[in-house]
Amino acid sequence: MKRLSIAVTALLAYLLITPATLLAHHSVGGTFDAEKPVSVEGVVTKVEWFNPHIWIYVSVTAADGSNAEYQCEGSSPNSLRRRGWSKDSLKQGDNIAVEGILSRSDPYSCYAQVVRLEDGTRLFSGSASELR
Repeated sequence: MKRLSIAVTALLAYLLITPATLLAHHSVGGTFDAEKPVSVEGVVTKVEWFNPHIWIYVSVTAADGSNAEYQCEGSSPNSLRRRGWSKDSLKQGDNIAVEGILSRSDPYSCYAQVVRLEDGTRLFSGSASELR
């Protein structure tokens, strides 16, 4: 009877935790539109290097002089490290160009697939299946 009680408790804990975990993560295709490629060029204002994904904030100046603040989501820090990134790959004040896909709901948010640094270095962020 004690084993049954432990098993039921473990099952209930699993059922309570799993949905929250599944909802906390999203697919790139669910949040971003692969049919809307975007190129963003500007100055890095902030980089958040946290799980589950990094965020790169870029200040973009349009031809008419107006400013727009973009937020660009990248892969997980662990994935980016395997692709050659480090926390120091991007710093506030760096001039960068981001190639990616726009958010389905926010015209100033994108998923960064490739980040090009001022010296021409290309940092790959997205997986091969995310590139078209």
